[in-house]
Amino acid sequence: MNENQVKEKRIIKTLQFGTLEIEPQHIFYFENGILGFEDLHEFVLIADKETLPFKWLISIEKPEIGFPLLSPWHLDLMYDPGPEFDLEKLVLMVIITLEDENKQMTANMKAPIVFDVENQRGWQTILPSDKYSTNFVIPKKSKQE
Repeated sequence: MNENQVKEKRIIKTLQFGTLEIEPQHIFYFENGILGFEDLHEFVLIADKETLPFKWLISIEKPEIGFPLLSPWHLDLMYDPGPEFDLEKLVLMVIITLEDENKQMTANMKAPIVFDVENQRGWQTILPSDKYSTNFVIPKKSKQE
């Protein structure tokens, strides 16, 4: 167990999911926070069947702050973050903007969130490749789909 691992359960009140009781093994510690939210270090990953395939990364310190996430492979089957990521041990997700200034849903494919589930740690990394965008447009489904 690392020194930052949470040892007690937490109760948080969220905008999206109401009051939640979070067991310590479900809390991820982000040493450096998330870009733009460097002061937040403890997060929980919520999977809600009503919003699948999205998952939600909710701050424990400020539960009103949450990020919708998707697997990058849900958007690009050929997504390749690079050999430094052991995908047998790490889970990568990308932050979704549900509606940007152009009323489009976008994904930050360049700066994925990395989860080390075994050690309950998380971090956001910026991929060095120019192959991926910070605002990858997610196409809207047509009404026929």
